[in-house]
Amino acid sequence: MFFKIKRDKADIQFSLYIRKRDKWRCQRCGRQHEEGSKTLGASHYWGRAHENTRFDPENADAVCNMPCHQIWENDEKEEYRNFKIKHLGMNGFKILQMRANTFCRRDRKFALIKVKFLLESLKNK
Repeated sequence: MFFKIKRDKADIQFSLYIRKRDKWRCQRCGRQHEEGSKTLGASHYWGRAHENTRFDPENADAVCNMPCHQIWENDEKEEYRNFKIKHLGMNGFKILQMRANTFCRRDRKFALIKVKFLLESLKNK
């Protein structure tokens, strides 16, 4: 059974944070996108159903909506896993996996505060 996870304001702002953090460049193919482009999205290694890592910067990467997101999310999950291990190290990847599989109560007000803090942190760089 397939169901779509509803995106809210925190999700939209988190996606913006990831794209800005990655300087509007696809982390899979390296393609540079124009700032504000709708052709670049945020890919979650552990899907958004994993509430504990839904807004975790280590769990998300900027990728072309097509075809890179499709490739990493469905066809080449192993390629995405290897990318995450390369960037986080095996220990960091295992810790991310543990966080993804740990229960976390849904709190969108706190999530939005966290995401706004992350966006603000980019201004200081």
